[in-house]
Amino acid sequence: MDTTVALTGASGFIGGVIAQHFREAGWHVRGLARSPRQAQELEGLGIEPVQGNLENPTSLLTLVKDSVGVIHCAGAIRGVSREDFYQTNVMGVSHMIQACLAQPSLPRFVLLSSLAAREPSLSPYAWSKHEGELVLTREAGELQWSIFRPPAVYGPQDRALLPLFTMLHKGIGIQLGPSQAKFSLIHVDDLANAILHWLKNGGPPFQTFEIDDGFPGGYSWNDVFRLSNPHLRLCLRIPPIMLKIVGKSNEMFSRLFGYAPLFTSGKVAELLHPNWVCNSSHMAQTLGWTPQISLREGLRRLFTSDRLMPSHRE
Repeated sequence: MDTTVALTGASGFIGGVIAQHFREAGWHVRGLARSPRQAQELEGLGIEPVQGNLENPTSLLTLVKDSVGVIHCAGAIRGVSREDFYQTNVMGVSHMIQACLAQPSLPRFVLLSSLAAREPSLSPYAWSKHEGELVLTREAGELQWSIFRPPAVYGPQDRALLPLFTMLHKGIGIQLGPSQAKFSLIHVDDLANAILHWLKNGGPPFQTFEIDDGFPGGYSWNDVFRLSNPHLRLCLRIPPIMLKIVGKSNEMFSRLFGYAPLFTSGKVAELLHPNWVCNSSHMAQTLGWTPQISLREGLRRLFTSDRLMPSHRE
C-alpha cells in the first residue's frame, strides 16, 4: 500500500516532529516549503519538498497528489486583528480541501486545530481556528477528515513554553495566569503519535478530538511547579494588569515598527482564561489511543539531567 503523506507546516515545531514520526514509521513524507531555503532544509531531513504556499493552487495539487493522508499543520500565530489570521487559518484550510477534492482518490485529511477554537470570542487567533474548523465541516464533501485540538504543546524546538520550563529547571517559577486556572498540556511526540495512529489504523472520520497528556482534571500553576521542580527558590506571579499593559504595548510597537506580534491583548485574554482543560476520553474510547508521556517524563527528555525531578511516581 502506498504510504505517502502530505504535510503543511513541515518546517515548524509541531510539523517537524510529525514528519519525523511518520518517516520513522516508514511513510514517505512530502512537505510544503515556502522558500528555497526551507525546501533545502526539508530535503536534508528526508522530506520531499514542494515549494509554494497555501495561496498557490498548483503547489497544493502537487503536494497532495497520490497521497493517502494529508495533515494540515500550517497556521498563523502572530497578529493583532482577525484579518492577520484569516488568510492562513481560514482560507488556507479551504484551499487545502479543494486540492484534496481534486484528486481521483481522496486522501484522508487531518486538521491540526487548537483548543483555543473552543473559545472563539477570546482572541482573533481563537476565532480563526474556530472558523477554520467550520470551513472544513462545510466544504469537505466526501473527504474523510478529523480535527485534532491540542492544548499547549511542548517539546524540543518549542519557543513558547521552553523558556518557562528552563526557568523552572533553574528553580524559578513564573506564573502567567490566575492561580485558580486549570489547563492541559501535551508533549509533541504524543500529539504526533496520535495523528499517526489515526491515519495508520483508519480511525473513524468526521470526529473532533481533544487531546492531552492524561493528567486528571488539568494542571494548576502549582501542579506544574511541583512536578517540574519541587525545590523552587523563587515564584513570580505576573499580575494580569501587567500582562495587559505588555500585550497592548506590543501591539502599538508592532504598528510603529512593522512586525507581526505574538504577545498581544488577544494572547493575554487566552492566558487569563480559567479553563483550558481537555476532555480526551472521547479519543481514548474512539481510537483506543492513550498518551505515553507525562509532564515529568517530557521534561526529563527536554533536559539532560533529571536531578530536579521528584524520585517518586505520581
